[in-house]
Amino acid sequence: MPITLNLNVLMAKWEQANPGEKLTLRRLSELAGVNKNTLGRLKSGTAERIDLGTLNALCKFFNCTPNDILLYAEGGRGVGGAERSHMMKDKLVRDVMHRKVISCRVDTPLKEAVRMLDTENINALVVVDESGDLCGVLSQTDVVKVFDQDWESLVAEDVMTQDAITIVPDIPVLAAVELMLDNQIHRVVITQGGLAPRRPVGVLSMTDVVREMGTA
Repeated sequence: MPITLNLNVLMAKWEQANPGEKLTLRRLSELAGVNKNTLGRLKSGTAERIDLGTLNALCKFFNCTPNDILLYAEGGRGVGGAERSHMMKDKLVRDVMHRKVISCRVDTPLKEAVRMLDTENINALVVVDESGDLCGVLSQTDVVKVFDQDWESLVAEDVMTQDAITIVPDIPVLAAVELMLDNQIHRVVITQGGLAPRRPVGVLSMTDVVREMGTA
């Protein structure tokens, strides 16, 4: 069943907030980083699904939630054609994510970061800059890769994974799971979006999803 996006309203609101500027599909594609043909299919209602990357990009550009964008059909199908009536699949990331963000600075000595991983009994740390914005993720895997090096002289920035995948809190959990599976990762960082697109507000891991499945 095709899905339709509420793009006309959002584009009109954007133009009202930016007097004198016209937001065409071509320009939206350039500004949001979304394929123009994909936008056309979504706007016309001929797309069968919307992938997480597209939905996330549009949410960030329009500073809104998926519910502001998606017009769900009466049959109840949304992202990826998943049945919205299913309790688990109906949840959003904000309902499941771990809100306590345990982080370290980019200049934190690796020895101290390793101690934090052990003390907090976690598999990864969110690495931030002096402003608190996301710079990367330091996982146990990252740490053990430098086991045979002079790792005690390193800092978090030397070892962390820099291109951390992020999403906003209002993404469906199902879409977040698909993203983790597609990228063969165990967690995604949840960022605030809007005016603070790199400010971490939570973490969603496979462990969180499994725990939620166990209580469903």
